[in-house]
Amino acid sequence: MQTTPPPQPPSARPRAKRAGAGGLVTRGQLAAIATAIALVVALIGFTAKACESFEGGPVRSASAFSRHIENTKQAGEDAYAQLSPASLTEPYAEKGGSTSCVDDLGFDDEGVARDQPIYTWSLSFTSRADYRTAVANLKAAWKSQGRKVTDVPAPAKGEPGEGLPGITTKDDHGTELSVHPAYYSGKPEIRAEGTCMRHQDEYGYDYDKDGELGW
Repeated sequence: MQTTPPPQPPSARPRAKRAGAGGLVTRGQLAAIATAIALVVALIGFTAKACESFEGGPVRSASAFSRHIENTKQAGEDAYAQLSPASLTEPYAEKGGSTSCVDDLGFDDEGVARDQPIYTWSLSFTSRADYRTAVANLKAAWKSQGRKVTDVPAPAKGEPGEGLPGITTKDDHGTELSVHPAYYSGKPEIRAEGTCMRHQDEYGYDYDKDGELGW
């Protein structure tokens, strides 16, 4: 009597390996990990740089701040010397102050100060036409030096300095230079504004007050 052999049990299907303990890390996973690490490192660097900028930048030496003062003042004097026609007044630099270059949040350690050198020179011309000519010639001179020059609109009618346009630029030291009517008096002036700088206060006095180094 012929008998039918019992059916064989189905063969077990191979089970896919799961990533985990003892599993293999694929190239894609390695790339993702490397990318995540790079992003974390970049974020740390960006945060540190942003904090430094928020604090006012790195702390410079007292001599570096002295050069910063000299460069700012010299930039304004150079602009004054380039005026054509020349101003009728003698070149006198009046020191200005800054209300924004301060340490309100207590970032600066003892012996560290922050200051912003600002100087203005009053100008006088025989006519409004001479002022406009001087501004146009200075604009051409600045452009010939490769600088970007931005026009400053003339104050509106009824405002101090109405009808007198101005210009502004920035030099290689980061000094903001401008020629325009003064905000309150409306009289033409040159303004040289250096950047806010943190520095070692080795001399023990406030640079915002009259003192050494031409400040």
